[in-house]
Order: sequence, then C-alpha cells, then structure tokens
Amino acid sequence: MTTATQPSMPIRRQLIRALIKPGNTLPAFVWLFLVFNQAVNSGYPPSPSTIGLVVINSTALVLFMIRRDASKVGTPIEGLLAISGTFVESFLKDAGQLRDAQLLPTLVQAVALAGWAASLATLGRSFGIVPADRGLVQHGPYRFVRHPVYAFEALFSVGYLMAAPDASSALLGSSLAVPNAGIIALWAVLQVARIVREERILGGYEEYRQTVRWRLIPFVW
Repeated sequence: MTTATQPSMPIRRQLIRALIKPGNTLPAFVWLFLVFNQAVNSGYPPSPSTIGLVVINSTALVLFMIRRDASKVGTPIEGLLAISGTFVESFLKDAGQLRDAQLLPTLVQAVALAGWAASLATLGRSFGIVPADRGLVQHGPYRFVRHPVYAFEALFSVGYLMAAPDASSALLGSSLAVPNAGIIALWAVLQVARIVREERILGGYEEYRQTVRWRLIPFVW
C-alpha cells in the first residue's frame, strides 16, 4: 500500500501509460465483474450501504488502474493472498436486510465507508492489491494505524454482519451456501496473513512501525 520514485514524466503521460498497461486494465475488468456481482447479490432497491460499497470499490478500481509502478513486488503466494482477501467479500449477500437495517448497523457502516474513502483518498496512486513497495504513505489516517483501509473495511464488515447475520451466498452459482459470517471470517484470516506479508516488503517500514505502533485497532493490534 504505498509510492516509488517515478522518472520525471508529466502526470498526464503517467496516467495514460498506466491506463493502457495490460497489467492494470485486464485485472480491472475482473474487478468490475465482482463489483457488479456484489450489487446483484444485494436486495433491490439497493440500500445506501450497498451503493456506498459499490462506489468505494469502483473508486479503488480506478486507483488500481492508474497506480504507480512498484520498485519491489511480492511473491505469487503473497499475490494470491492479497487477491483472495480483496475479492472474497464480494460474495456477501444481504437479501434486502441492509435496506431495512436498524440505526446502529447503518451508522457503523456509514462511519466505516467514510473512513474507508478517506484512507483510499490518502493512498491515491500508491494503491495496489498485490504487496509491493511504492514507498510509505505516512500522513492522514496512516498517522494513527498502519493499515486504515483494512481497518475500516473490517468495521464495515462488522456493520454488515449486524444487519444481515443470517444471510448466505451460493458461491459462483454452486449449491454450496456459505453464511456471511463464514465469508467474513475467511476474509479476516486472509487479511491478517496479507498484512504480515505486506509489511516485509516495504522499504523503511521498521522506522514507521516504531512511530505508528498499531496495525488495525489502537491499543489492540
């Protein structure tokens, strides 16, 4: 989650170069499908939380397409962990519960979406999925926890589960129904592994870790 030093090139050329790069655009089409799948899995008309989630993921998709080049990239195993952790929650299903959710779950999700958006905005073109060294982002929410995007995503998941605790999803059209709690638990395991692996790649991370002690939750972890 980070920024490598770029050759001196006008920002417009950098953006065009990033947009036409197959390694950026081809995965983006897969991501677009998963964003669409997430919207379809929700009740109609969509809840404000569902709309916010689609907007957040669409923003992340754009940032992914225009991301900076990395000076160092993780292993294929680390990449698989990151991709799985990013997209597994696109299979969550609410069957309309989010639209009819009580005030507390709705507030939890709203706060999470706002923090998630602020963290993505801070990350900007340093955003990525596969662990890579694009330099350290240390301002904004990154002054308080080292992985605010994941922290607010986790908070959103808590609100989602509060609103739709009994819903389940049939994965990729199969007959296997997986409850939302199971999907979120799998996401949490993948993200913890992802965080640990990601931190090993970033240059200058040891000093940052001394300054910002907590990964996700202050005074906890």
